[in-house]
This record gives sequence, C-alpha cells and structure tokens, in this order.
Amino acid sequence: MATRLFLVVLAVCALSLPTSASDCTEKKFKSGTVCVCDLTKCDEIPNIDLSSGQAATFTTANSGARLHRDIVYATNSDPLTSLHLTIDSSKTYQTIQGFGSTFSDASGANLRSLPDKLADTVIRQYFSESGLNLQFGRVPIASNDFSSRVYTYNDVADDYSMTHFSLQREDYQWKIPYMQMAQKYNHNLKFFGVPWSAPGWLKTTNSTSGYGSLLGSSQGTYHKAYVTYLLKFFEEYQKNGIDFWAMSTQNEPTSGGDKKTKAQSMLFTAETQRDFIKLDLGPALRTSSAAKAVKVLIMDDNRGNLPKWADTVLKDAETASYVAGIGLHSYQDSESDKHLQQTHDNHPKYFIFGTEASEGYKSKDSVDYGSWDRAEDYVEDILDDLNNWVVGWTERNLILDAQGGPSWVSDFADAPIIAFPPLAQFYKQPMFYAIAHFSHFIKPGAVRIDHSLNVPNLDIQKSAFLNPDGSKVVVILNKNVLAPYSVSVKDSQRSSDHYQVHMGPRSIVT
Repeated sequence: MATRLFLVVLAVCALSLPTSASDCTEKKFKSGTVCVCDLTKCDEIPNIDLSSGQAATFTTANSGARLHRDIVYATNSDPLTSLHLTIDSSKTYQTIQGFGSTFSDASGANLRSLPDKLADTVIRQYFSESGLNLQFGRVPIASNDFSSRVYTYNDVADDYSMTHFSLQREDYQWKIPYMQMAQKYNHNLKFFGVPWSAPGWLKTTNSTSGYGSLLGSSQGTYHKAYVTYLLKFFEEYQKNGIDFWAMSTQNEPTSGGDKKTKAQSMLFTAETQRDFIKLDLGPALRTSSAAKAVKVLIMDDNRGNLPKWADTVLKDAETASYVAGIGLHSYQDSESDKHLQQTHDNHPKYFIFGTEASEGYKSKDSVDYGSWDRAEDYVEDILDDLNNWVVGWTERNLILDAQGGPSWVSDFADAPIIAFPPLAQFYKQPMFYAIAHFSHFIKPGAVRIDHSLNVPNLDIQKSAFLNPDGSKVVVILNKNVLAPYSVSVKDSQRSSDHYQVHMGPRSIVT
C-alpha cells in the first residue's frame, strides 16, 4: 500500500524550499529500501532550524525518502488545491505522554552481539533527543516469548517468602546495561515492568510456559507469594540504580486461558484482576520502599476487551484507587474505535497507554526488509490510537536478528532495527522512520488538537498536536499507491496563513 510520512512543524509556514535530506546508505530489497548503519556512518534526523514565518516538513516515502526535510513559507492566499486541512488549537483532547520500546532479552542479545560502539549507536538512535526521543522502556519481568529460554527468578517450590529470589544473567547482561545506556541519552526515561507468568509452582498447571492461572485466591498464600516475587523484582533493580514508573498487572491476561498458548502466560479475568489489585498487589505496592511510586496499569491486552474490562475493574472504588491507566495492545486495531471512545467516556481520569505493537508476527516472512506495508501499518495504528484518546505507544522489541528473534518458542517478528553482527552493521527498516514521524516531533506533554479536512478522503489519514513550547505538529499519511496530493494546511488561530504540503504516493509527512 502507498504511504508517505509528512511531519509539518508549524512555527508559522507554502512555497517549498528543500534544505537537507537524510544521509541514508540505501540497500534495496524486493519489498523496499532499508538504511544501513555501521561503525563509521548512520543517518540522522535533520534539525528543524526554523525562523519566524517558516514551517518544516519531513517526508518519508515508499519511493526512498527518509525524513527528507523541506522548509515551507506561509502565504496569505488559499492555494488552489482540492484538500484543505484546518487545525484548531483552541479545542484540545488528551495529553501525550510519549513513545517507547521494549528491553526484551532478544533485544539485549542482539545489542550484545554488535560491537560496543554500534550497540551504543542503536540506543542513541532510539533514546536521544536527536533520535526517536523515546520516553518509555518496557521491561519483561523474567522471561517471555522473546527470550532464549524459559526462566523465572525463583523456581524453588514452596519458597513463599522468596528467599531464593535472584535476578538472572539475562538481567545483568541483556537488560540492565542497555537500560542504563538509554538513561545516558534520556535522563527522564520511564520504565514499566510487565510479567508474563508467575513461577510454575505458583500456577494451576505447575508450568511457567503455557496457560494457567495463579493458585489459591486473593489474600491467600500463593497470591501473597506472587506479590512478594513482584516486589523483589523492583527491589533488585533499584539496587542496580533503576527505578520504575509503572507496572502492568499481567501481559495479555486473556491468553492465559487459551490451552493452545505455548509462551509464558497467566490468566486473569477482569474480576480476578480487580480483586488481585485491591486485596494483594495495590496495598503491597503502597507499603514497599522500592515500589511505592509504581503506577498500576490494568488489562494490557487488545481493545476488544474494552470497555467491559475497564468497567469491571474501575467501578470498584477501592481497586480504582490503586490504578493509574489502562494498557492496550495493537493487535485488534481493525475493530471499532468505539472500544476506546467508550472507555475514555466511562473513565476519563484514567489514561489509555499503548503497551505493545509489532509487525511480522503472523507472517511467513517474519522479517521483511524494506517493507513499506509494515511502516504504513504502524502509522495507521499510531494515528488511530492517538485520535482515540491513547496517550502513548510502545514497540515490542528494540532490535532483532535476521530471523526475527531469538525466541525460544519461535514466535518470530519484525523490528524497526535488524542486527547483522558478522558485518558489524544494522538495518533501519521503514518502520523505524514511521515511529520517528511521531516520537521525534511530538514532545511529552503535547496535546492533541482538533483537525479536519474540507472533504472526506479515504487515502489521507492525519492528526495534529500542540507541543508545550507552542509549536504545532501535523502528521499526514497518503495511502494511495499512485496518486500524489497537495494539502493546504491552515491554523485557525492564524487564518491568514496557509502552508502548502505536497505528498507523493505512499508517503508520510510531518
């Protein structure tokens, strides 16, 4: 499908004046183009560098452009074009918290396989202000499907006080070092922990992998032991200089009821999650020295569970007092936006945060080099989320290998960056630039603002934001495979200024 990323940073700017472009080292594949980075070179996002009366556009396109920068100037006459986009900062919606990725074991293993300098380049590309400017890091609590083995932090049965709890080599080699490296580039980086499963001896199936639920009931021995296990995780990471912003109660809790599930999983229903938070987890967090400030995210599953899941958990006032937000996965984004709108309407005080998105997980070709379709899917996913009250978005892995792993359960997927250790190189997929069109330009604390086209157009998707510094960001996607578009962008607060944006087929513009 056609997609073009277009980011217009409106400092006030429609004459188009090209100024600079990405220095991508291109490598072409059947599906499209990647940018190759090595020890000597890696393309960077051009600076915005605006003067009064100017706007910058950044374009990524299936034809090859990667965050190509142009300067456009405001005109006081409405250009003769069929599409007119009006933004209105007097009407605001949710506040954007930011974008993130996951410090999975697979990501850490691939970073460790690269020369230290190149691993540092990957982290800088993601977390520095000049890169994607990611604000969040998701951290699996013990192993998950993107680990090389199944492990927990305590496999000693009946150790209810967790005296044998111990972080593993994966934490010390593949997670903590790169989390600390990311903090070097973003001192305000926020981490959230996510459990996939309790140790097997605490589950009904006596197995960490596969389906099953916690043994016992709320306030019972098994539930208290599991809460102690979770608190120990935060305590041990704090000893290594890492504090957490939040935690999910459980990754994809509905998967724990599926007997076909092979990866680590654990079942919670909305009712059992409600009671676990109210009677076990919530009170323990508040009295913990290491985790008393940790926010709790509920659900952490697909939108089809909403709003019922949130209604069940949050209508209990005591449970709700421990909860900050609702975690959301991206794998049912084709379902109605009403799931998100109704959830916001019912629970406006609780933010909705995108906790996992990925591509290639159901494909014969887990890694598809240069795939524009996957970049476009990401843009559509992020736009749909942000236009429906979601405040953040998280990628499933930072970096994977050429197979889309490692994954002990062969749950391979694509990633924005693919590692090639023998060549001391990594490839930046179009998905990387798709994320950049949002995360680099929409600053934490930005608010979504009203935007509208003069006529309906199924090829064009868009959103608009007001940054804390007063700058305005518009992201536009052209999905048409053949047709270019010219879009006249007008700020209702400066109605005399018009900015002309030219979009080729299959392009994104910010």
